[in-house]
Amino acid sequence: MTRILLFVLSFFIAFSALALNLQQAKDQGLVGEANTGLIAPITARPSNDVRRLVAEVNKRRTNTFKKISVSHGLTVKEVGHIAHKKAIEKTESGNYYQDPSGKWVKK
Repeated sequence: MTRILLFVLSFFIAFSALALNLQQAKDQGLVGEANTGLIAPITARPSNDVRRLVAEVNKRRTNTFKKISVSHGLTVKEVGHIAHKKAIEKTESGNYYQDPSGKWVKK
């Protein structure tokens, strides 16, 4: 379990190049941490920039989840749930995340 958490933490560090844009989108309430371990738009009609950011971040996260799942004998869904828990811990005050039922919560 410790190794999985280390992989998940390294996964978040790996996205440091996107962190500024992602964090700006989070700070503006445009995206949040979905309960799948991916990010999702908060608004019903996100801009094209937000859609592109979500697609890019989620593509990288999904690839990372796949690698972790293979190396640790877990499903991609299980890895996503572990990542979601870590993402909630790292979510800054005022930013959004989904609870297990899918409801958006402002931290």
